[in-house]
Amino acid sequence: MKTRLVQLAAAMVLAATATAASADVVLVTDRAALNALGTIAHNSNFDDFGAGFNVPGDPFTRGDVTYASDMNITVGAGTEFGIGSLRTLISNNYFTGLAGTIAAGYSLFGFDAAVNEGPVDITIITNQATYTFNGVALADGVTGLTFQGFQSTGAGEYFTGFRIDTQGDGFLPGMTDVAVGVSPVPEPATGMLLLGGLGVLGLARWRKALS
Repeated sequence: MKTRLVQLAAAMVLAATATAASADVVLVTDRAALNALGTIAHNSNFDDFGAGFNVPGDPFTRGDVTYASDMNITVGAGTEFGIGSLRTLISNNYFTGLAGTIAAGYSLFGFDAAVNEGPVDITIITNQATYTFNGVALADGVTGLTFQGFQSTGAGEYFTGFRIDTQGDGFLPGMTDVAVGVSPVPEPATGMLLLGGLGVLGLARWRKALS
């Protein structure tokens, strides 16, 4: 009986560990679906910068997201790049990737994005790992924008930064309606499973002490 209890406890602890290890950042391609996963704290845009090119500053913080590209610019209607035709987007003047950091604690992150040509690679950074989504197709900004949302599913995992890389010079990305939020604590059963396993181990040891 003692042996079976110990085996059961070990199995429960192993299952809890395996569940935690399976955590990942999940791609969500619909804004309504991302909003339904938790509470959105900020949803910020760059409409106030208007048409043409504008320089918001380096770095530039809005809605708990700090844009830290080589040179932040906003791209609005009337520029040589169509990405800002429908909405004013934030971008990087030097075509070396649109990068930023995210204030600690957010497990939801999403944005509408465009690129004038070609696929992009999106890198999402959390306090636990780095996730790369390669070859993402975005709208051109003239006909529409593409929503890209992410949810961190690891226990205690939250977003710390992001990067959008294009194919190089002449390929300009941009983003707007940048949302950050918090989803409920993921995998609530994991902690209970682990505690249950440890409890069974304790019971087995207690019975052994009495025998």
